[in-house]
Amino acid sequence: MRRPGFVFLLVFTIVATFVAELPAQGLTPESIARRRFNQVFVKVIVPVTTRTPRQDGPAVESWVAEQLKELGESEYFAVTDWVPVCDGLLEDDIIDNDVWDGRLDGKQPYFHVGGDIPERENGRLLVKMTGWLCPVDGEANIRLRDEPGSRAVGPVQILAGKDRKPVKFDGFERLPYVAVIIAPPPQDGVTSHSDAE
Repeated sequence: MRRPGFVFLLVFTIVATFVAELPAQGLTPESIARRRFNQVFVKVIVPVTTRTPRQDGPAVESWVAEQLKELGESEYFAVTDWVPVCDGLLEDDIIDNDVWDGRLDGKQPYFHVGGDIPERENGRLLVKMTGWLCPVDGEANIRLRDEPGSRAVGPVQILAGKDRKPVKFDGFERLPYVAVIIAPPPQDGVTSHSDAE
C-alpha cells in the first residue's frame, strides 16, 4: 500500500513543479507593450477672439506660454486640463479619445475634438487631433520624440483636398492650439495625469 502513495506523491511533485514553471497566462503581447509605451497627454489652448472671448480655465504652463509666444499668440486660455490620449495602435486598447466637447461658457463654437496616436516608430510619434470645424476639416498633427519630457505646441489647421494640405480661408478667426507632453509608461497600468505637469 505504501507504493501507490509514494507514486502519487512523486507524480504530484513533478506536475506541481512543471505547473510552477509555466508563465502567467494573463499577460498578452499588447499588455506588455502598453507597459513599455510612454503616455501621451494633450491640452487644448484657445486664442482670445470675438468668437472665443476669454474665460477662466486650467492653468497654462510656462513652457506652453513660451511656445505660444513664438507662434505669435499673446492672449489665450486653456479649455482642458491634461487629457490622456490612448494609442489606437494597440489592438486591445479601450479607445476613448474624447479630448474636448467644443464648448466655451455653455456655447459650442467648435465641434467635438478627439485624439489618436496613428504612428509610433523610429523613436518618434504622431499625435493627431481631429474635429474642430464643420463643414471643413480641422486638424492638429504634432510629431515629437517618443521619450518622457518631450513636448510641443502646434496649431489647428484647416485641411482640404485629397492630399489634406493646410489652406487658409478668409473669414476664419485664429484657430486653437494643442499642447502635447510625453510622460513615462504607466506603472501597473494606471495613467498618471500628474506626470503631464
